[in-house]
Amino acid sequence: MAEALTDTRIVAVEGPRQAGKSTLCTKIGAELGMRIVTLDDPSTLRVALDDPSGFVADLSGCAFVDELQRAPELVLALKNAVDRDPRPGRFLVSGSASLLLAPRIGDSLAGRVERVPLRPFTQAELAGNGVPGWLDELWEGSAPPNVESAAEGRSAHTERIVTGGFPAVVARPMRRRRAWFEDYLAALIARDVPDIVDVRRPDLLPALLAHLAAGSGSPISMRPIARALAADEKTVRAYVRLLELLHLVVSVPAWTPGLAARAARAPRLFVEDSGLLTYLLDANATRIAGDDTLSGRAYESFAAMELQRLLPHTTTAPRLRHWRGPHGEEVDIVLEDRSGRIIGVEIKSGATVRRSDLRGMSKLRELAGERFLAGLMLCTTRQTLPLGSRTWALPLETLWL
Repeated sequence: MAEALTDTRIVAVEGPRQAGKSTLCTKIGAELGMRIVTLDDPSTLRVALDDPSGFVADLSGCAFVDELQRAPELVLALKNAVDRDPRPGRFLVSGSASLLLAPRIGDSLAGRVERVPLRPFTQAELAGNGVPGWLDELWEGSAPPNVESAAEGRSAHTERIVTGGFPAVVARPMRRRRAWFEDYLAALIARDVPDIVDVRRPDLLPALLAHLAAGSGSPISMRPIARALAADEKTVRAYVRLLELLHLVVSVPAWTPGLAARAARAPRLFVEDSGLLTYLLDANATRIAGDDTLSGRAYESFAAMELQRLLPHTTTAPRLRHWRGPHGEEVDIVLEDRSGRIIGVEIKSGATVRRSDLRGMSKLRELAGERFLAGLMLCTTRQTLPLGSRTWALPLETLWL
C-alpha cells in the first residue's frame, strides 16, 4: 500500500467490513501526514453528499478518505482533482466493497487508481510469519518444504477453521463469536448494501448466503437456488454478484487449455472467510471433525481461501482456477502463472492419500502437458510425502509455517 502511494494518484484499499482497513490506513495516513476523514461520521457524510467537489477541494494536499462506498458521488470529484494535480499519493481511500466496480459508481478511475486488497488475517499472519517462500520456489523447480511432524488428522485444524480471520473474531472467546457474526451480517445488509446498489429484496441475501455456504467450493447452479428462494434467476445472479462486491464470496473461474473455452465453464463459489462459512453452516469444530461431507467442504474452502489471500503477495502471483473434466475428473484448485504454466492443488481433510485421490491430477497432467509443473495434495498428513512425478502430499500447515 505504501509503495503504491509513491507512484499512483489514488490508492483504494478494498476488503470486507471489519477486516482492519480503517486501522491500517489511518496508521499509514498519519505516518505520511495525510488529512484523515471518515464518512462514517454523519456530519462529514452530509457535506460529502451535498457538495462532492467542494468536499474534495477542501481536503487539499493529501488525504485518507475512509468508507468511500458511503458517498459514491465523491469518485468523480476525486478524478477531477487528480487530473488537475497528478502528483502520486494524493488520496488513500478505503471501502467495504469493491467500490470502483459497484453499480452506483459512475467512473472506474482507470489509469488513476491502484486497488489493494485487504482481507481477514491469513493463518501465516496469525502465526507471526510472512508469506511462505516455497509458494514462489515451487515455480522455479524446487520441492515443497520437508515437514516431518505436522498436526495430523481431520480434527487437526478445525479450531482454526471455525475461527477464521476477522480480527474481532480472533480476539473473542468461542462462545461470543456467533453473536458477532449475527450482528456483522445484519449491519452489512442494513448499511453497506444500500450504499452500493438498490436492493428490492434485502431479505433474500441471508438466505442466499446460506445456500452458497452449503455448496461452498462447488460450481453453483442458480436455477435451483432461485426456485428454493422463490425468486427470479436473474435476481439471484445479481445478488450473488453483490455478495462478491462485498467480499463475502469469491468466484474461482474454470481452467481449460484454451482461453476461449473458459468463459463457458461454471466458476466455483467460495465463502471467503471460514469462520463466516461455519457460522452459516451452524457447525462447530466437533461437528466438522465428525462429518465427512462437512469436513471436506470446510477444509477445501479454508485452504482455497488461504491461497487466495496469500498468492497476491508472492512474486509469481498466480491466478486461482479450478478444473473439471468431461467424465467427472476434477482438481480443486489450479494455479496458473502469466506464462500459462500450472500447478494442481487437491485439498483433503484426511491424512491418508489413496491412488484414487490422484485420478483428477493425473488427467490434468495429461491435458496440460509441459505446462504442468507440479501437483500438491494439501491434507492433514503428518509429513511431506513424495507421490512421484513432481507430486507431493503436503501438510496443510505448510501454508503458515
